[in-house]
Amino acid sequence: MFCPKCGKETDASGKFCQWCGTDIESIQQRPVATPEEDEGPDVGVYAGLGRRLIAFIVDIILILLADLIVAGLFGLFRGFQNLYFYVVQGVPASDLTADGTMTALIGSIIAAYGLALIIIPWLYYAGFESSRSQATPGKVLMSLVVTDLEGNKPSFARTTLRFFGKYISTLIIFIGFLMIGFTKKHQGLHDKIAGCLVLLQD
Repeated sequence: MFCPKCGKETDASGKFCQWCGTDIESIQQRPVATPEEDEGPDVGVYAGLGRRLIAFIVDIILILLADLIVAGLFGLFRGFQNLYFYVVQGVPASDLTADGTMTALIGSIIAAYGLALIIIPWLYYAGFESSRSQATPGKVLMSLVVTDLEGNKPSFARTTLRFFGKYISTLIIFIGFLMIGFTKKHQGLHDKIAGCLVLLQD
């Protein structure tokens, strides 16, 4: 046999290399390093950035429609206006709400924008993606499904984590979304955070 350190031929039955003294037995017993598996097995065809972008546009349109309907039902349009009048027009808080207080002004703004930008989109995405279809209407249109890393239906908790992970993807100048285009399994940062995949449906 040959010594793994100096490369010279040495006695196969010996524990040490007769040339450099290397402990051959311990080297042979050392486990061989293997490359780490890439976050689970391949479970299907991973959806690219183009299809997902079209699905996103469709979903945003539907969410905006839902925002308008819910805001109308709960009388929240004033909250949207209050932010504009207070910040842009400089109208005092006392003129913008019935109570005339800053607390009432901030409450109306938080109620309107919180519902439109967080509550409705969260229930929309997390609800549809954890349902039997595993997809929002936009994804259904583009034949996409959301799964966990093993290709199974994700839980509501997992799709909730995926949704809020999108805010992180947005805050880092949309890099989290651009990752979809160059990662092996077309995962955005929010997909990696939640342990999700977006697959083309058979």
